[in-house]
Amino acid sequence: MVLQRIQTTRSPELASAVATLDRISEVRPVDVAAAQAQVEQAIATVQQAQAQLDLATVRAPQAGMVLEIHTRPGELVSSDGIVELGQTQQMTALLEVYETEIGKVELGQSVKLFADSFPDALSGEVTEIGVQVKRQNVINSDTSRNIDARIVEVRVQLDPASARKVAGLTNLQVTGEIQR
Repeated sequence: MVLQRIQTTRSPELASAVATLDRISEVRPVDVAAAQAQVEQAIATVQQAQAQLDLATVRAPQAGMVLEIHTRPGELVSSDGIVELGQTQQMTALLEVYETEIGKVELGQSVKLFADSFPDALSGEVTEIGVQVKRQNVINSDTSRNIDARIVEVRVQLDPASARKVAGLTNLQVTGEIQR
């Protein structure tokens, strides 16, 4: 009697469970299509987010040290651009050589550079001699000097040891002594 009662009450529960198992074990094409559509939508959303990130990311055209930031996130880009970059591992100095002395300067000559902020001389080599005579940019504090002197710009490539010393000091004012 107890066994019969258990069998009669369990029979509908068992039939219901079997029906549920049959229903969920069958993969309907409609369910597969709906899941595939959700996956494709998620992929499209990721691709759109990646494209927006790519448009919002600013990449430098070359490697270097950021010398100055002109525009911060959320600001309009100024006429000065976003940042100033410098390749500080390759430092150069720009010397103003009097036009009367430029004939003595040759490519490859050694140069000693002096700065008030360094006790030791920096060293380099003449890599470029300008072709244009200009007015002097650096004015000497000695008023008896010719303040309207004419000069030619000479570029000096600093040697690696000197470049490391001044890597964080772009636009440092130096005086140069070109070796003969």
